[in-house]
Amino acid sequence: MTVDVGGIADFEDRRFRIVSAGGHEVGVLRWRDRFFAMHNRCPHQKGPVCLGIVSGHLSSPAPGSMELDEGRPVIACPWHGWEFDIEDGGSLWDDGYRVKVVPVRVEAGRVLLEVGKGA
Repeated sequence: MTVDVGGIADFEDRRFRIVSAGGHEVGVLRWRDRFFAMHNRCPHQKGPVCLGIVSGHLSSPAPGSMELDEGRPVIACPWHGWEFDIEDGGSLWDDGYRVKVVPVRVEAGRVLLEVGKGA
């Protein structure tokens, strides 16, 4: 089922907006010209993950070096700081944990989620 959650202008850049879709709380993130959506539920202790801090992915390819990848947004759960890749929902430190992502697309200036079957 497709759910219209608003116009592009309704979404502030780099901030999650929590919507109700398919009986679930879903966080929708506008990251520059891209949109992402995920369930607002951390797999650790079911905290409201989408209320956490959003940033680019920070990595350390070598000792004494840090790189920020602005093309790969991550979220840190506000309860315990567990970090997840926003695009695929995967944990940055353990493949066994992930936040469920929801397919999202933009058509005619509207942000649409695909909920139901597996979402």
